[in-house]
Amino acid sequence: MSGTGPIGGARPADRPERPTLVILAAGRSTRFGRAKQLEPVGPGGASLIEYTVYDAVRAGFGRFVLVVRESQRDEFEARLRPLRDAGISLSFAFQRLVDADLVPLPPPGRVRPWGTGFAVLAAAAALPRQGPFAVCNADDFYGRVAHERLAHALAASPPGIRAFTATSPLADTLSAHGGVSRGLCEAGPDGTLLRMTEGLDLRLDGDASRTGNGDAPRAGAGAESPAAPPGVVGRTASGAAVRVDADSPACMGLWGFFPEILPQLEERFRDFLAASPGLEDEFYLSEAVGDLAAAERTRCGLVPVGPGWMGVTFPEDRERVAVSLRQLTEAGAYPVDLWTPHVRPEPLRAAQASLFGPPQASPGGVATAPGRINLIGEHIDYNGLPVLPMALDRHVHLEFEGAEHATVQLEGDAAHGSFAFRLDRTIESAPRGHWSNYVRAAARGLQDHGVGLKRGIRGTVTGTVPVAEGLSSSSALVVASALALLHANEAEVEALELAALLARAERYVGVQGGGMDQAASLCGKEGHALRIDFGPLRVTPVPVPEGWRWIVASSLARAEKAGAVRELYNERRAQCAEALERVGRTSWPEVVEADEDEFAAILAGAGKSLPLTLSRRFRHVATEGRRVTEAERALRSGNMAAFGRLMNASHASLRDDFSVSTQALDEIVSVALDAGAAGARLTGAGFGGCVVALCRANRAKAVIEALIDRFYAARGGVDRRALFVADAADGATVTS
Repeated sequence: MSGTGPIGGARPADRPERPTLVILAAGRSTRFGRAKQLEPVGPGGASLIEYTVYDAVRAGFGRFVLVVRESQRDEFEARLRPLRDAGISLSFAFQRLVDADLVPLPPPGRVRPWGTGFAVLAAAAALPRQGPFAVCNADDFYGRVAHERLAHALAASPPGIRAFTATSPLADTLSAHGGVSRGLCEAGPDGTLLRMTEGLDLRLDGDASRTGNGDAPRAGAGAESPAAPPGVVGRTASGAAVRVDADSPACMGLWGFFPEILPQLEERFRDFLAASPGLEDEFYLSEAVGDLAAAERTRCGLVPVGPGWMGVTFPEDRERVAVSLRQLTEAGAYPVDLWTPHVRPEPLRAAQASLFGPPQASPGGVATAPGRINLIGEHIDYNGLPVLPMALDRHVHLEFEGAEHATVQLEGDAAHGSFAFRLDRTIESAPRGHWSNYVRAAARGLQDHGVGLKRGIRGTVTGTVPVAEGLSSSSALVVASALALLHANEAEVEALELAALLARAERYVGVQGGGMDQAASLCGKEGHALRIDFGPLRVTPVPVPEGWRWIVASSLARAEKAGAVRELYNERRAQCAEALERVGRTSWPEVVEADEDEFAAILAGAGKSLPLTLSRRFRHVATEGRRVTEAERALRSGNMAAFGRLMNASHASLRDDFSVSTQALDEIVSVALDAGAAGARLTGAGFGGCVVALCRANRAKAVIEALIDRFYAARGGVDRRALFVADAADGATVTS
């Protein structure tokens, strides 16, 4: 939201720019009990939003921006579709808990929206960079007169006044069914706003007597007191009691502004956050403008609009509003159907664009990227040696739309939350272990590769790849994020080139991994394993024989490479490099591709010259590299027994020489082999995660049942995310 400020250039005095109206419709309607913003109240079924748009168009407003929660968008589009046929220029902005500039990560436990002041900031990107705009609430009826008076004030604003608030007598804005919130206005000597207080739980107090400050006692005994209208009692946001005159001016959320208010609101919101607000505290627009007026930073004019306001705060209010609108319709103020082709509010420009049409400038879609299981070849891709994984039929899904500005805003599930960051600034890392770092890594990688990311994305991430199980959910997220960003920016990168740059990019997260995961996710082929070579990167599909089954079983211990496992993982990579250097070799392929005699001599020499830990690391990498070549031959020839023996040897090496297995992983391997699996091994980095077991199709049920009975039963049972039969899947895609 930063950077939205005043733009040079005066408005022609004889042709003021048609203002934009921002309608705040993201409220949760907790007291009303349902989405009151779209509640039918007119005799033709129109909502209060539709009456607001109808009146505002007649008053001279030209564009409309609805601020809603992202989950509401489909409902609003369907409900307001008749406005499209009437040619209304209507766009959406989304009020979220995150913002790339202001709130990259929401406080833990925060569910409540940040309030009306933040909602205006959420609409900033959809506003014209110059010219006035107005703001109103979606659940209020202001009437044509209110919109006309505010539009006139914006078109002919007195010198120095850059904000306006429409006011109504406070008593005319209350509900008979409970307390309400209103902006309580106090005018200064020049008639502009002196200060404003957000009054909460306001209701009539029939015994209150009115004085200049609304708080004096009654006259003494024996004195005659003139009749006085009742006062209004309530409290402030801080909890202090308040009592004011019933006819004092109240702001009902109808405002007029010029663009310079936006950076001032942003500054006030930063102050609000710096004060560590509670989980229920809100940044009220009324209080923010009131504070700016009190500090003489903004002069805000008061625009009295009379008693025509109506609103729906409680369910019981709806009937009163419906009766009033029916009476106005019968009197000829409104047609029964506001949007029939023959009854249109004037003025209206038929050429006005509608956001309900096809998204011409904001390409979006769904980016889908699979996880992977590594069949054999563990901890050797970062040593430049071939591996043999397959893309998994479990995916990360990123449903997105292109953003007009260079901002990424994504929502995850309840456990992961939401985040936002900017693409037109240095992309900084989030706190260690935060899932947004994988999206940031994708963006940085594309930018470092020279891809211009002028457009951001906003959307939702879901998935079926088990997280932190060694099945590469993190790389699938990196791939899906990159594809979404490329699609939104109408850019292309060849698959192998993209895999290589994303492998480098993922190291921004802090894990010094190889390139297997990204290549497998991008280049997967249904029914095939993948031999992946490095230097240069090459992918060769290898058919999986009919009747082979891969069973994936979780150890129920998370293996998050972005978390505690990172140092252990990076330590193994450093040990491999040190061991290779100490034996005087320049590359691991040089070791693995040696003939039998030379290979045996290299291993023997390493065992004598290296410290015990380094010699074990050296032995694992060297023998695992040769096992991959043998496993590929067994796969091509359909020799399950040979492939299984190689898997078993791989697990023993990972357990004994590389020290990345765990007791639970070893137990799963043992149970699977006893139940008839041809081979089993840990898959992924280890330190937890999963085992992959190979068996014939007719043995899969027996292996799964044995794992349930002998491993999972004692651990509280199993769900489908922890134990399943995996199939080889196609690589990542983007669908529009």
